[in-house]
Amino acid sequence: MKISVIVPVYNTSNYLRECIESLINQTFKDLEILCINDCSTDNSLEILQEYAEKDSRIKIINHEHNKGLSAARNSGIKEARGKYVAFVDSDDRIDLNFFEKLYNGITKTNADISAATILRVHNNLKKIRVKFEEEKTYYSLKDIIEICNIPKCCYVWNKLYKKELIKDVLFKEGAYFEDILWTLEVLEKTKSLTTVTDTNYYYRANSNSIVKKAQSKKKQEDSYNAKKFMINFFEKHNLPLSDKNKTIVKSQKYLFNIPVLKVKEFENTEKYLLFGTIPFFKRTIKTPVIKDNTFIVWEPCSKSHSEVVPGYCKYLLDLGYHVSVLLNPDRYKEGLFSRFGEENISYNKLTLKEIKEYFKHTNIDKIKGVMVTTVGKICDCVHYDQCYSTFYPETDRKKLLFVEHEASFAVDKGSWCEKLITLRKLNYKGAKSVVINPHYFGNVNITPKNKDITNFITIGAIKPNKKNSQMIVDAVQKVYNQGYRNFKITVVGKGSIKHIPKEIRKYFDVKGRLSFKRMYEEIEKADFMLTSYNEDDPEHIRYNTSGTSGNFQLMYGFLKPCIITEGFAPINGLNKENAILYKGDEHYSDALIEGINMPEESYLKMQNKLKEYEQKLYKESLENLKKLIGRG
Repeated sequence: MKISVIVPVYNTSNYLRECIESLINQTFKDLEILCINDCSTDNSLEILQEYAEKDSRIKIINHEHNKGLSAARNSGIKEARGKYVAFVDSDDRIDLNFFEKLYNGITKTNADISAATILRVHNNLKKIRVKFEEEKTYYSLKDIIEICNIPKCCYVWNKLYKKELIKDVLFKEGAYFEDILWTLEVLEKTKSLTTVTDTNYYYRANSNSIVKKAQSKKKQEDSYNAKKFMINFFEKHNLPLSDKNKTIVKSQKYLFNIPVLKVKEFENTEKYLLFGTIPFFKRTIKTPVIKDNTFIVWEPCSKSHSEVVPGYCKYLLDLGYHVSVLLNPDRYKEGLFSRFGEENISYNKLTLKEIKEYFKHTNIDKIKGVMVTTVGKICDCVHYDQCYSTFYPETDRKKLLFVEHEASFAVDKGSWCEKLITLRKLNYKGAKSVVINPHYFGNVNITPKNKDITNFITIGAIKPNKKNSQMIVDAVQKVYNQGYRNFKITVVGKGSIKHIPKEIRKYFDVKGRLSFKRMYEEIEKADFMLTSYNEDDPEHIRYNTSGTSGNFQLMYGFLKPCIITEGFAPINGLNKENAILYKGDEHYSDALIEGINMPEESYLKMQNKLKEYEQKLYKESLENLKKLIGRG
């Protein structure tokens, strides 16, 4: 079999006979005609069956339900047995020498593609869309794009393709304007294209076709995405493109089928037009700062997890990248990066909507990579393939790095991916990950132990009926009962001391929710980080198995030894040399007393031991990141 002709069919009975007649009467006979009936509701199937009985070259493939043009073409590609493949729409027709001309052209020159003239037919009038005056072979992408009249004529059906060229290039299903995406992807792979003369493809301007119907929101979005893809394609390959073709209709609003508002995009500007013609507003589209060697760090969670961002930025800076940060602008105001200096870093102030729009429609070929520091905000923490729909369709997935804060959901469902980043080594059902622990916050002050008042700090709310809050209160009561007065508990978080016994209330300094700048200051003034985990509490077990807490990142970053139960220490790199350990809630007060009584020299030794582990963790994390992005 030399040529497979793929004919998608859906409710085109008025034109189908003319199309099939132009195929079966070709002067070139070695064809298979694959007619994909996409669940037509008219008599198209009966017409196909009629012709199939007369001509054994016709093969009918029936879809059980309507899947759309792209799916029909994909079915044809999968079934095609020919060395060459062509597409003919079922409401179009071709000259009787069409395949003879294309076959002779492609075999004579050994080109990847041969192409013929296109005539647009409407009400018996014919208009030339693409015309080839000479038989010639083109080798550069620039010449191929130009001779095919792209982007004006981004068509798939006036060509004959080597099957080897297109067998793995499928049409995007469920999308309008799929020809643009598919054609450009194929031409990017093409080494040569030859043109033929004196034969035509007759393209019918059908008012009932998909692209002629009312501008639905879905169609507007697909049109925008396809044209954005085309613009990015031209930019990627340094191909010239007119300002007219760089201008995209982004959306249109209708009232009683009358377009009342049109939004056009040109480069980084949006223009708003009343009734499609009267400009009344213009705005600049915000985009991240991108340099020659940029890596983007994106925290999509608007409220939580931003404390990991400085640490991940530091690793990328150490690897020589310019880092462009995307997160809620309020975090900058709160001083998240207040301890950073003149690092090679850009702090972008974009809304979440602007960030998502940027990633959805921008080819990141010129960007070294993107780290998403809370992957659960762009997927359900189980189906990680969902993440890629957030990004431009042709994004190189190897450039996308995802940080997962809770692995249990995916591990339990069997969808865990070992290339996901976690803040700490997992201790859950044998799951593995890439451990990159972010615990750098800038130029912080590493302070010695306070001489007069031992300052314990806890990050989190202190509330009545909250088990870990009550655990701290009970321990303080015991410490007080044993006569200790030279200590205090600094609480960074919302809460109240009204439920606390009166005699010990003055030992609690509740700061409320603080900015990062203020929190950094409070941690620097503290001596010990307080944790209050319980090995039997289901809510706490995750901190020892499949997740971790921000307390540990702060502890490593500010070199503040912590008070922690023995069972939670090893996985976090803690032991008796770099932390105060206790066993059982009843001994929590003993740990506090040990901290109060600890001499400055012993405290310094504990800090140094913690620093040893922090440096080891930092080095390992940096190496893991290098390997993950292919630089190790």
